[in-house]
Amino acid sequence: MSKVLEKYEVVIGLEVHVHLKTASKLFSNAPVVYGAEPNHAVTPVCLALPGSLPVLNAKAVEFAIRAGIATHCEVHPHSVFARKNYFYPDLPKGYQISQYEEPICTGGWLEIELEGKGGPALKRIGITRIHMEEDAGKSIHDEAVAGTGSAVDLNRAGVPLLEIVSEPDLRSAAEASAYLRTLRSILRSVDVSEADMEKGQFRCDANVSLRRRGETAFGTRTETKNLNSFRFVEAAIGIEIERQAKLLDAGQRVIQATLLYDPGTNKTRVMRTKENADDYRYFPDPDLVPLVIDPAEIERVRRELPELPDQKHARFVSEYGLSDYDARLLTTSRALADFFERAAKAHGTPKSVANWMLRDVLQALKERELEIDQTKLEPGALAALLRLVDDARVTAKSARDLVPELIERGGDPAALVRERGLEAVSDTGVIDAAADEVIAANPEMAARYRAGEDKILNALMGQVMKKTGGKASPAAVQQTLARKLRG
Repeated sequence: MSKVLEKYEVVIGLEVHVHLKTASKLFSNAPVVYGAEPNHAVTPVCLALPGSLPVLNAKAVEFAIRAGIATHCEVHPHSVFARKNYFYPDLPKGYQISQYEEPICTGGWLEIELEGKGGPALKRIGITRIHMEEDAGKSIHDEAVAGTGSAVDLNRAGVPLLEIVSEPDLRSAAEASAYLRTLRSILRSVDVSEADMEKGQFRCDANVSLRRRGETAFGTRTETKNLNSFRFVEAAIGIEIERQAKLLDAGQRVIQATLLYDPGTNKTRVMRTKENADDYRYFPDPDLVPLVIDPAEIERVRRELPELPDQKHARFVSEYGLSDYDARLLTTSRALADFFERAAKAHGTPKSVANWMLRDVLQALKERELEIDQTKLEPGALAALLRLVDDARVTAKSARDLVPELIERGGDPAALVRERGLEAVSDTGVIDAAADEVIAANPEMAARYRAGEDKILNALMGQVMKKTGGKASPAAVQQTLARKLRG
């Protein structure tokens, strides 16, 4: 890859499709649900039955305004819905209601953090437009469900979407991933979408092209569709960069095409070639009047917007004394940031709470593929656990062992410590006896420590901790061993 980047500049633009967090669909009162029996969350509008007419969901419009303001876009008081015409089995009308020439938001930006030689640096990525549209249904080719043919589930048809289109400002797969993570965090913070990638609520189409270093004209782009994980985005973009570079090195042309990425084989394949806006024959939807928003409504939404991640990040650094890195990690989601603040206030030492959350809590969440608000762990319970450690009533190791249980089952940390017999050993006689046994069993190591090998103490400490079942205070063990070895 490094040789490719020496010769070519990578140009990437992303189109992100985001499900809005509404109770009903964009143009009907059908419920927005996930995991329902196929074709049960539908109305005549979703099915495109004759005589059914769309009615715009006002909440979806408010969410679009929120997203536009949060990404520094201009929110337009006047926008127009259009018909995007194409045929596919999961699109009963034969067209998708979207916005084209007059979208609701244009001209925004967000900043991503990149690692550089001099430390983290910010890069601004432009946002061309945000427009509203309805999602299509879902074609099912699973033989267990559809038999030897295919089936169509229209539960998703009509679910409100925002399509957020970036400028071609991204220059690597890593930058693309950073952009998506930042955008997802912003959308979650203003509560417009859960952006659950596994449920298809946050999907990305990646446009990739190469041009020789020093050139200003764009190369021919390809579009890889429906990438639904950060890992897949990076993998698919990396593969496409290599593929285009090989073609250009061989003197061949890159053909404009739409691609699909297969995670199983880690390869892309051509879905269709040369697709432009003209192919969709856009025209204003005659069943929907232009959307006119009172400027006062836009200002109301602006005033009521919750604190954005970059604002929260700056406040965490100044108010709680966190490092820039820790503050950024804790503000990746609104739920995580809120949990931290509540736990920090309950405990009183924000830095200690941050350390435990970033090390132990996040690790346990990652192993279980959970978000903090999907667990039984309460901020007050984490604060109570840390107070037990502070008071030497439980060792840090024992407390760490309890974190997964608190996440899965909740409960009172003090009661769990008693039930599990995890109270710290504070009896100096027990620690003294264990230290004497370890020193007697390891005369060579004791001699090496006395000769100046200070690191030997760690190995001896480990043996004492083992004898006390990991319940002794490490500081007390260290002091006891050092005192006895020095004689």
